[in-house]
Amino acid sequence: MNAAAGLADRVRIIHGSALALPVPDGAFDAAYSQNVIMNIADKRLFYREAYRALRPGGRLALANLCAGDGGEPYYPVPWATTAETSFLATRDEMRGDLLAAGFAIADFRDTTAAIAEAQRRQRERLEQGAPPPRVAADIILGPRSREMQINTLRNTEEDRCAVIEALVRKPG
Repeated sequence: MNAAAGLADRVRIIHGSALALPVPDGAFDAAYSQNVIMNIADKRLFYREAYRALRPGGRLALANLCAGDGGEPYYPVPWATTAETSFLATRDEMRGDLLAAGFAIADFRDTTAAIAEAQRRQRERLEQGAPPPRVAADIILGPRSREMQINTLRNTEEDRCAVIEALVRKPG
């Protein structure tokens, strides 16, 4: 992909665990995580490791699904087939874990309501048999892709999951 985009000489792929990044302290000015945290049981370790890898003043942007107030999510979803493999934190737990890691919170917002109408329309299309969006979800998620996408959309509609965006900074 990097070569196809003409960026092979500017991008380096590093393989490793988000809980033990193979980089020195302060290696990055900024980092971004989208829809990763619900796959990680030890969120505090994830945030501490991100904190360690950022230079003082560095920023971490997050887009996470959190546990909502509407009850247990419907399964399967793209990140878990059952509750035993889902590691959703509440909004308050996410905020608390970020603060416990040492981050200063610049912005923390629940965007669930802002995307609700578009998600409702997408769920209805999928339930009526429309093809899933062309983002290769069916290839990645397999034959249960439609069910997983419908459940994810229902979960946010019913406040079983909340869409959270946050921008945090390592002081210094």
